[in-house]
Amino acid sequence: MQQPVVGDNWAKSLARKFIKFSESWLIKTLIRPIVFLLPPTLLTAAATRQGIATELQKLLPEQVANFIDQSALLILVGAYIYIVLIKAIYALIKDYSKPSRELSVSDILAINKALEIVVTDKYKRMSEEAKLANKQPNICAAQTFSKITKPEQQIALLIASIKRVFEHLDENNTLFRVGLLRVSNSKPTDWVAFEPISHPPRTEPQQLSAPSSTVSAAIKRKSIVVIEDIQNELSKSNKDKRNFLEGNTQKGDQGSQICYPIVHASTGKIEYVITIAGNKKACLTSKHAELYSWILEQFALRISLEHSLLILKEKSDATPKAA
Repeated sequence: MQQPVVGDNWAKSLARKFIKFSESWLIKTLIRPIVFLLPPTLLTAAATRQGIATELQKLLPEQVANFIDQSALLILVGAYIYIVLIKAIYALIKDYSKPSRELSVSDILAINKALEIVVTDKYKRMSEEAKLANKQPNICAAQTFSKITKPEQQIALLIASIKRVFEHLDENNTLFRVGLLRVSNSKPTDWVAFEPISHPPRTEPQQLSAPSSTVSAAIKRKSIVVIEDIQNELSKSNKDKRNFLEGNTQKGDQGSQICYPIVHASTGKIEYVITIAGNKKACLTSKHAELYSWILEQFALRISLEHSLLILKEKSDATPKAA
């Protein structure tokens, strides 16, 4: 599983690798002290100890040796500045290497609680059915399976939970709308679930099959697509480079968009696309795409599980009719 952090760009990635390398035992205990302390120590000793100065005069050019011999105070100050600068540069690289957004303990707990709500709902349903089963000598497996598996209900709860998580992560009181699109033959067909219930999606699934939509871009790439500014995306004159469909968007509407495709393990095909829309520009940013992917992956796995149960339930319900 990926770490819940954001890899903003190649420079930050390189900085993180450098810091990781620098924090290894050999570098930290042997190489770093040599780089930090050896040069200023040698220069200070050369400037203050006659014997070492004499040896340096034999090894170094005369002008350099004379400068060291005559500039003891300057070298002492320079040695101190060298140590401070080296430490400052290392600290800057270390600070720059940090992701611009990490999941805090509070964020992790919020995600866990959101998933726990879904699990608790299923647990209650199964516990109640188990209690009834204990009171009967025999039970019908097909009927029991049908009662305890409520994939449509579980999927709706997962979509509501995604909304809660993004509201928790947001710091600007953004209003989020989250939806789940069913996909067939790489085309969106219908809205399976959406939150809030009072604000249904404004664009029909068939419209979202247009090549310039964010949904189509996510299906084509099989990866997350983040649109930071929907108006900026709409202003692109070249439709081939545009990844947002105007639909019912008004000129004054501001916002950001995420589309995340869910590939089902049994088919290898995209079965759903999660859509997240925020009503503020840059409330969702491309540099956090890795973080969004990690979060949505936790929910996508469970939606895939419910999709598998939905297939099994449909087959189970169809069996008596076929007999």
